[in-house]
Amino acid sequence: MISVGRILEGAFGVFREHFTAVAIWAGIYLAGNIAMLLTMAPMMTAAMDPATAADPNAVMAAMGPVWLLNLVLALVGVVLYTAAMRSVLRPDAGGLAFLRVGMDELRMIVLTILFFIGSVILFFLASLVLGLFGAGVAMGSESPALTFLVSLLIGLVVFGLAIYFIIRFSLAFPLTLHRGEFVIGEAWRLSRGHFWTLFGAALVVVVIGFILSMIVGIFSMGSYFADILAAAGNPDATMLAAERQAERLGSFSVMMILQSVGGAVVAAVWVALSGGSAAAAARLLVEDEFDDAEEVFG
Repeated sequence: MISVGRILEGAFGVFREHFTAVAIWAGIYLAGNIAMLLTMAPMMTAAMDPATAADPNAVMAAMGPVWLLNLVLALVGVVLYTAAMRSVLRPDAGGLAFLRVGMDELRMIVLTILFFIGSVILFFLASLVLGLFGAGVAMGSESPALTFLVSLLIGLVVFGLAIYFIIRFSLAFPLTLHRGEFVIGEAWRLSRGHFWTLFGAALVVVVIGFILSMIVGIFSMGSYFADILAAAGNPDATMLAAERQAERLGSFSVMMILQSVGGAVVAAVWVALSGGSAAAAARLLVEDEFDDAEEVFG
């Protein structure tokens, strides 16, 4: 029977059963973080040069490699997410950290693109309809407070709809991996009646990832926040603090290496928990198709 506890048990089982794989995923992210640091160094240097910063073409040229590397890292993230799901759905798959580059990964990439496009379209339509409603209320009301409340409500409705569709279709990825073909309708059908269970498990994973990211972020910022607070009301001091932070971000130092390691660990934990929880939920909902549930859920 599916429950938040059993989903999280399967997710944390990725660490228990496949810790070496998670460490390898962290190592891959670390390599990506270091590559990003090295790629951003010229951009940071250009940003601090007034002559270059005033030239939009030079800024765009400096940003080009960063965008390209971000695309590569996004594709790597999909491969790692697929590996995390594979560790739960096919624990005997073997190989190096359950990593593959094949049709499974291609289907995940296509599915990601499809959902991204669908999300943009739905978000635009929902925002348009609710925005027109809000505009009508604003025109018919002379109360700024009411207009603000309606705008806030519209934002919450759009956000809630986005969360609802994300949760309802979240099983599409593990089921597509399990079936070896695109599965969207079945994901919607299987998630019916289990929204709050799936939402609860996802919320726990998001909170864990957020807390870990905040810890690494605060550590990586160093004295930047204190400098900004001390420079409050002084534009020159604020600019100087920003320039010093840019120099730190663009330099290859021990601090930046530690930040990269921390970021890689957080990313690996996020991949393991998010991919593991999605795959665990899918297994629980189609458990009659597996004969090794005890190996995953204990």
